[in-house]
Amino acid sequence: MRRRFGGPFVCLAALVASVGCTAGVRRLDEHVFHEGPGYRLKVVRYYENIPLHFTGEIYSVQCQSPGTRDFAAHPTQDAGWRQLERGAAIGTQDAAELVSRLAGRYRPIDDTRLVWTRRIFQVSFDACAHVASWDPSSLPPEAIDSVEKPDFCAPKGNADCRAMDFEGAREPRYEEIEVERDGRIGFVVRTPALRANTGLRVTSDDSGRSWRVEPLEVPPGSAKEASLDPAS
Repeated sequence: MRRRFGGPFVCLAALVASVGCTAGVRRLDEHVFHEGPGYRLKVVRYYENIPLHFTGEIYSVQCQSPGTRDFAAHPTQDAGWRQLERGAAIGTQDAAELVSRLAGRYRPIDDTRLVWTRRIFQVSFDACAHVASWDPSSLPPEAIDSVEKPDFCAPKGNADCRAMDFEGAREPRYEEIEVERDGRIGFVVRTPALRANTGLRVTSDDSGRSWRVEPLEVPPGSAKEASLDPAS
């Protein structure tokens, strides 16, 4: 006798089939917010569906130049472009609406140099072909006033959750930015996540391959300047 399945079995199969058909990324629209001469910057909106994780609009900021012509495409990066940033954009109506949110993060300097900041300081000297970055998470633990983290984070778990110390109101502010053609970089970073310091001055003499970190002010009894430099 043939056994017939129905009820919850049919519903579960239909749900799995439905999820399988709709999961993924769908392109919505784009808006160019910087036009050459050396490179172009645009923001692209997508609708992303990751079952049981995220459903809604997202954005991707991308850079195009002669130096990115060989970059391959992926779901949120066009061929010949380099993705610089992506994030949630739930409730937005079009890509142009996102430009005001991004204003101030992206600082074109000339036809080859570009700086963009959020949690991490990032810079390119060759129109997005290569990128150097400084991450505040690279500071030694004793320099950071850490937030409480979930159990899956180190040291209890295996996940690297250092970025959580610099989220929300603790997101770094990057000021006094200088990027010279000879590879010298300098900026001041301020964030409530820093312990016993009003800010740090970060510099590089080699286009961001190595960094030096110094406190702006050293309160009495605080650690020496060199202790903030991971390489020291």
